[in-house]
Amino acid sequence: MKIAVLGSTGQTGRLVIARALERGHDVIALARRPEQVEAPAYGNLRTVRADVTDPGSVTDAVKDADVVVSGLGITKKQDPAILIEGARHIVSAAPRVIWLTSLGMGATQGALGAFNGALLQRILRHEWDAKAASGRAVREAGGTTVHAGPLTSKPYQDDGSLIRAEEFRPRMMPPMAPRAGIAALMVAEAEAPHFADTDTIALFESR
Repeated sequence: MKIAVLGSTGQTGRLVIARALERGHDVIALARRPEQVEAPAYGNLRTVRADVTDPGSVTDAVKDADVVVSGLGITKKQDPAILIEGARHIVSAAPRVIWLTSLGMGATQGALGAFNGALLQRILRHEWDAKAASGRAVREAGGTTVHAGPLTSKPYQDDGSLIRAEEFRPRMMPPMAPRAGIAALMVAEAEAPHFADTDTIALFESR
């Protein structure tokens, strides 16, 4: 399988690349600065210069991919519209998209309870509306959104799963999510799709 990775220079994107290569897939790493992609010493990895604000570069980069897995994020200095543009360009060019976003927004609004939900919205106010809109664009195009709680660098213990957003019950404390676990779940969904056109939530038993 050919898996294209968007946001490939980010912390989660790098783990998605490593996981996909470990699983024996051909990986296409999309990056504005390909020289910043960390290439493991194994597997079939190809880096491609692509910018989500340039539709042509995205189309060319993913034309041979079976699926795009996105860990795209932005900094506070970047225009949040990048997320929306990125989602729209990717879903128009790729046969299938798996898109990482935050728990508590979009279809999962209210999942963290009133207090924590309001706190998260304040923390992410710079990108809140854009993240919700980008996730909606992916889902409406038949893709899968993966809503994750606070990301950690803890090792993954093979204890994660995706559930449909409507099956999640609000809780006081948000479920923590190891980045390596998110990468594993997204690659697994790429390999065997179970949640097309669906908002999902990533849960980890020991967190």
